[in-house]
Amino acid sequence: MVDKSASAKIGKVIEYLLLIILAVLFLAPLLWVILTSFKTFNEIFTGTVKWFPTTWTLENYQMAIQNYPLWTWAKNSAIVTLAVLLLSSVFCIMPAYGLAVTDFRGKTALVFIMMASIMIPKELSAIYSYKIISKLGLLDTYAAMILPQLGEAIGVFLLYNFFCTVPKEFCESCELDGGGHMTALWRIYLPMAGPVISVMMILSFVSTWNNFFWPLIVTFTNKSMTLPVGLATIMNSVSENSAARQYGLLMAISVLVSIPVLVLFISLQKQFVESVASSGIKG
Repeated sequence: MVDKSASAKIGKVIEYLLLIILAVLFLAPLLWVILTSFKTFNEIFTGTVKWFPTTWTLENYQMAIQNYPLWTWAKNSAIVTLAVLLLSSVFCIMPAYGLAVTDFRGKTALVFIMMASIMIPKELSAIYSYKIISKLGLLDTYAAMILPQLGEAIGVFLLYNFFCTVPKEFCESCELDGGGHMTALWRIYLPMAGPVISVMMILSFVSTWNNFFWPLIVTFTNKSMTLPVGLATIMNSVSENSAARQYGLLMAISVLVSIPVLVLFISLQKQFVESVASSGIKG
């Protein structure tokens, strides 16, 4: 018994040490970015690695806000993200519910095609999406960034799997009470699918807010650029001028871009963990 207890304690110590090491590996780059954003240009290029600034300054943040349309880019990111969150929920819920509660010829094949589409790289599907958006004349608009991100197959698949676990007796009871499919969906399926929908919306928020590839190829002007694309534009303009590589400026903008996601995760961390646990989604 003593040996087992000692082994358990050693195992716990090793487990905590590994978790601490992983936490340091993940947090160290983030801390470096934040601290560098408060350093002066000369201090960054002294040749000596220093974590904390000798002289704290906000000039990088002032330069970022004054010289670049960050608020316009932030507004664009917010509009696109909120639109994708609201519309994609509808475009995922409706087909998932229809597939789960109805039986029809070809249903199995349709579900298989949906599963197979998840494995298609987005870069490949982007070619056809770009052609469609271009022919519709929607380039450099909000619609160009929003429409291709609606109804992701992974969202439909997750909700479909969950809806299939709901006993059909609930739906039959609803029909006996005079309710139709919309009543069953609104009063039975959606409340039970709350944890799955919460996880989907949080992941969708992070993915859409940080999305770089698609907005990069469909936006060309500041009026429609999102924050990640704007940051890349600044990085390119700064790197072209080798005499003044303003890494402090880039770090400051990176911090500003990351704030909404960090605030969301910190404020909803408990709900996110509970939703993942109750939804049965595993990494």
